[in-house]
Amino acid sequence: MHCARERVMDGSIDNREKGKTLITIRFTNHSSSMVTLDGNPCRDLAGSLWKFRNPEGKLEAQAGARASILPEVVSGIVGHISFARKEEIPILPMEQGPDGFLVEPPGDQPTRLVPILDMEWFSKDEGQVEFCYEGLIMELVEMVWAMTAEEAEMEREEVEEARERFDDDFEEEIEPHELEERCFLIVQEFVINSADDSAQKQELHRNLLELQEQVARAFIYYTNEGTFEDATATGRLLGGVLPLIDRAAESAKFAAETTAELLLQLRAGLVALRDELAQARDK
Repeated sequence: MHCARERVMDGSIDNREKGKTLITIRFTNHSSSMVTLDGNPCRDLAGSLWKFRNPEGKLEAQAGARASILPEVVSGIVGHISFARKEEIPILPMEQGPDGFLVEPPGDQPTRLVPILDMEWFSKDEGQVEFCYEGLIMELVEMVWAMTAEEAEMEREEVEEARERFDDDFEEEIEPHELEERCFLIVQEFVINSADDSAQKQELHRNLLELQEQVARAFIYYTNEGTFEDATATGRLLGGVLPLIDRAAESAKFAAETTAELLLQLRAGLVALRDELAQARDK
């Protein structure tokens, strides 16, 4: 079951209560769905209240038929819910051909890297439901707990068990690299333990979010086999991340000492990975 991105207006993902995930989706025709799920999303969204919105979504002038085959109230089991996956998408929009179908302009098209919001769950009535949206704006509203690595592994096992009860084919999920995961856990630790309304910490929070985005870009070539499709490009991207870490760590020394220490550990890990890729390339 799918719902086109242009029909989505906004919504939220609420996992502040461990073991329960509440998803609300508001559609452009003024209808909405509330999804109550057993289980937790992936580590990047777990323990938090997130809001999302479609910057291109436009409410219709008048309420119409439901914009989705989802009912107003849904219950089920959590699947793969994450904002960690990235894709390269064309910057230029597709054009309409003479037959009315959209066609890509000829030649190589410039692209940009965007995160994808994956929302998957399983329910008795709807079966497997999967929404994959690019270009949504995500906002962290509140975070009250962080998922451990052990809990994340248990969640993955429970999702696989749920999938075995359905006949659909599923695409293989690409788990984030350990260092990429460590980066967004640093942001989580800061939000839970150190963030407040002071100007200094708000600036640090912005720096951490920028760092998280650039680290995600650095691991675009990472595969589920634990290798990199382009080791040279990855090494170059990792090098570009280091000045961002230095800037964030410097400001964190005076605002959040634990965050500063974690950033230096992350830096050491990224440098080691960059050197490892360089040595493998030179062999």
